[in-house]
Amino acid sequence: MSILRFLAPIVCTLFGIYCIIWGLVAPSSPVTMRIGGAFIGVLLLLLAVVYIRIIVPYERAQSR
Repeated sequence: MSILRFLAPIVCTLFGIYCIIWGLVAPSSPVTMRIGGAFIGVLLLLLAVVYIRIIVPYERAQSR
């Protein structure tokens, strides 16, 4: 199994965690911007989970 298959979810996870932390910690940003950053972070984490749980098993089944 190639590591490149997991590069996209790893990047999405790291950037999603970064967005959530920025949304929670950034005191100088407006509240709407902080909520938007946290929302985008959650969406990126959801994208990574969907990729790992649905797309990777589908690709594995297609390659057999």
